[in-house]
Amino acid sequence: MNMNSVKVHTFNKTSIAKQGQSLLASIVMSALLTACGGSSGPSAEELAAQAAIAAQAAADKAAADAAIAAAIAKAAADKAAADAKAAADKAAADAKAEEERQAKIAAARKDIKDSVGQVETDTKAAQSASAIAGYSLLQAKQQASAYAEVANTLAKTQAFADQAKQAAEQALAQKALATTAATSAESAETLEAVTAFAQQAKNAALRVKEARTAAEQARDATQKAADQVSAEVKIAEAARRYTKLDSGGNELPLTANAWSCLKDKQTGLVWEMKTSDGSFRDKTWRYRHMHNYGGYGNTVDTKGQVLCRGLDTCDAYSYMNAVNGQGLCGRNSWRIPLKSELGSIAQINAGGTPPHINQEVFPDIVYKPREAAYCAMNTNAGADAEHNYQGVDYGLPLLNGIQTKENLENSILVPLRYYGEISDGLVNNPGNASNWICYTRMVSSR
Repeated sequence: MNMNSVKVHTFNKTSIAKQGQSLLASIVMSALLTACGGSSGPSAEELAAQAAIAAQAAADKAAADAAIAAAIAKAAADKAAADAKAAADKAAADAKAEEERQAKIAAARKDIKDSVGQVETDTKAAQSASAIAGYSLLQAKQQASAYAEVANTLAKTQAFADQAKQAAEQALAQKALATTAATSAESAETLEAVTAFAQQAKNAALRVKEARTAAEQARDATQKAADQVSAEVKIAEAARRYTKLDSGGNELPLTANAWSCLKDKQTGLVWEMKTSDGSFRDKTWRYRHMHNYGGYGNTVDTKGQVLCRGLDTCDAYSYMNAVNGQGLCGRNSWRIPLKSELGSIAQINAGGTPPHINQEVFPDIVYKPREAAYCAMNTNAGADAEHNYQGVDYGLPLLNGIQTKENLENSILVPLRYYGEISDGLVNNPGNASNWICYTRMVSSR
């Protein structure tokens, strides 16, 4: 019920007074008529009672009207309060909704920033992987330039490097999409628009991550294939240069897994191959090398460590005599090699990494930089001859990193006085033979 549309008659004090005055006048008139004998109506008492009843009715009606008016006023006040509360609640809800919207927009913008940052990191990683793959391919091409035998493996290397490059390009393309989404989001005002750009950036980040993974996998595959190219080049080079021989001096195929000697077709030299069975030709035995003859020293060093087995004295010339006595590979012209001959089988590996020798055909090399030098024949004469013994350490780095044959030979040539049992290596101690210890590999030039 609309209280505003109800019309209510209210009585004020003036209206009630007028009614009371009319009633009183009627009562007085009735009393006069009665006194004069002009009427036989109600008595004065009756009229007074009637007046009292009328007055009470008027008062009751006034009270009822006042209550109705108060109720109407209260209803109006309650409605106004309810309307005000509803308006306040709506304003608060609208403010909260706007706050939440702004928070979602801020979160979406942060997602975009995070996605773009991840895209940047992964794109750089993909490009780096591609660059490494490209460098590995370049090295493989340089190594294989004169070896048609490795063409198939080189083609695989090329294919893997191409995959790395393609993945890096895909990462760059997705990076451009992420950057565009981020730029567009800066001017977007609606939550829907910013959220859409955030999703675009996130999708681009996922694609870039996939591209990075692909590039890194292709990089690893390229490096592995390039290593295989290097190994095959060594095999091809060895096939052109070396011939494997059995213990009787008979030629073996290059694919043979065991051989006793190795013939260098470039120099005509035949090299002894060492064993790994603990016999007197084991690759780990060491020998004193202080005189141009044998029969001195003993079988242990000054620290009690075994130098060799199978000989009474562990010196280079005693070992040479034993190999000749064995008739290894049908030969008895074995000797200690010259330093230049030891240098002739040295080679520069990819990147100049030691040991500087073809381990495909010399797998018995002892690789202990600054500890394992191979004995070279002493060609010096005069009083200082026995203080100038030299050897070759294939494990030393190239001097200044220069990858030339001349620098290689200079890098690996060492004085044996630094490879003995005394740290300074300068003590004149031939009797106790405490210095000048080396490993051996005999050579035959017949």
